[in-house]
Amino acid sequence: MELLKEVDVATANGFSKARVFRDASISLLGREGTFECLELPGGREALLGVLPLEALGIELDLKNQQLKLLPETSMDTYLTIL
Repeated sequence: MELLKEVDVATANGFSKARVFRDASISLLGREGTFECLELPGGREALLGVLPLEALGIELDLKNQQLKLLPETSMDTYLTIL
């Protein structure tokens, strides 16, 4: 990954600096994509945001606390151009 920029962020601990990296490769449930990545403070669990989930065609099933793959083919595909 290549450092893109450093930004100011607001957290529960107040304001601080964070680094943003370009071309972070994410592979989840057999799907892959490349995204910008905001670095978290050391020792924290990684968080995956809404935009990468949408781009990968992955939806949250809150009731069952699972991730759901949306179809890539057929009339029900998540890949829609309007």
